[in-house]
Parts: sequence; C-alpha cells; structure tokens
Amino acid sequence: MTRRSRLLAALALALLALTACSPSYPPGPSGKVTDRDRAYFKPGGWRYSLTVDSRKFRVTRDDYKRCVRGSSYPACTTHG
Repeated sequence: MTRRSRLLAALALALLALTACSPSYPPGPSGKVTDRDRAYFKPGGWRYSLTVDSRKFRVTRDDYKRCVRGSSYPACTTHG
C-alpha cells in the first residue's frame, strides 16, 4: 500500500467516524417551542428533546442549544 492510499484510507475512516457520531432525527412539527428537556442516560449519554404544540420529539444537541422557549421551530434550527 502506498503512502497516498494509506492517507486516503485514513481520511475516509475519519469521515465515516464523524458522520456516524452526529445523529439525525426526523423533524418535529412546526410551531412554537413550549418546553425543552435534556436527560443523561448512562449507556448513551445526553438525550435532548423539544416540545412543540404538546408534541415532544428528540433533537440533536445543536438544535437544542439554538431553540429556546418561545422560538419558532424549525426556523430556530438554522444557522444564523
């Protein structure tokens, strides 16, 4: 294996690891964020959720941090 092919293989493995570590969840309903929740589970770590119009759904940590109570979901999830 040449040095270049080893480097490309290492890069591909790193990209695979990064994409596997960032979860994606189905989007929740559109509306006003009425509650936020986070809980720690020993085997899996932190789990984040938002409540919109009495419907609770799971979100990523980044979406949890961006969407405060009273904000409009899913608009609050965009970078800006």
